[in-house]
Amino acid sequence: MAKKELLLGAVAASLMFSGAAAPAFAAKDKHKHGHHHGAMIERLDTDKDGKVSLAEFKANASAAFKAFDADGNGQVTKDEIKARREAFKDARKAVHDAAKADRAKAREALRAGGPYMLPGAGRMFEKADTDKNGTLSEAEVLAVAEKAFERRDTNKDGAIDTAAARPGKKGKGHHGKDGGKRAERMLNRLDTDKDGKISQAEMLARATQTFQRLDTDGNGEVTKAEIDAKREAFRDARKAFRAVKATDGEAKDAARKALREARIDRRGMHMFERADADKNGTLTKAEMETAAIAMFKKRDRNGDGFITLDEMGKRGDK
Repeated sequence: MAKKELLLGAVAASLMFSGAAAPAFAAKDKHKHGHHHGAMIERLDTDKDGKVSLAEFKANASAAFKAFDADGNGQVTKDEIKARREAFKDARKAVHDAAKADRAKAREALRAGGPYMLPGAGRMFEKADTDKNGTLSEAEVLAVAEKAFERRDTNKDGAIDTAAARPGKKGKGHHGKDGGKRAERMLNRLDTDKDGKISQAEMLARATQTFQRLDTDGNGEVTKAEIDAKREAFRDARKAFRAVKATDGEAKDAARKALREARIDRRGMHMFERADADKNGTLTKAEMETAAIAMFKKRDRNGDGFITLDEMGKRGDK
């Protein structure tokens, strides 16, 4: 039963982060929906300044409270929480049982029926119910929301943005392990003029460099055979580094350098399938550049012609 409750919570959290009008702080399974952190920010950021303030966070919690308080008496009971949970289960079942043609409509009904999550509900109920009257008031819910906000605001700047990692294990952000540092390293790698941001020209220059690395025979096309060879080279480099990892000296340094080079090619390999627009098994420089421009536009969320550090972790359509 406990396992089923946990699953329900994880599914609801996934729905919540993907756009349903629900508070974005009740989920427990951080690894499963960490990649929705940017979507959460975009949805809760009502003034569109690229971050979520405490006021915006609490406003979302307040809206959830009003949805749960079915009789409008200013208190949310366990029965009202249970009713919302049952409504979610029924709506989710309707999506599962719907014919393919009707599934989009069922999903829309599921979203429209939200929110299904409330700060302080579930296992936190007894702790959130500070006056011990067996119900949750809006003030009690907002107190839980405020604490959740403080946990998420890891850099303590009074806002939640992509620079503030999600709560969880030390060093892990919405990008996974060491996400903030990875984003910073990526920006520094692409920012060739060192102005603290990436232009489309810099992105295209990197795409050209990547293409040239993958096009080992220099014929102006990257084939699947070339990609497979690079993939095998990466595996060999990784294996060689592991063999000398515990040692010191030139052999280890050389193996580390070879692995670093192979990783650069590996990143380029990830673009192959996406960039091969005509799906003919080869990639031209023009296709690589088109893919790079599309990626740039997707990351440049505010459309100012540059990608900044806070945009490095943001994906999705504008």
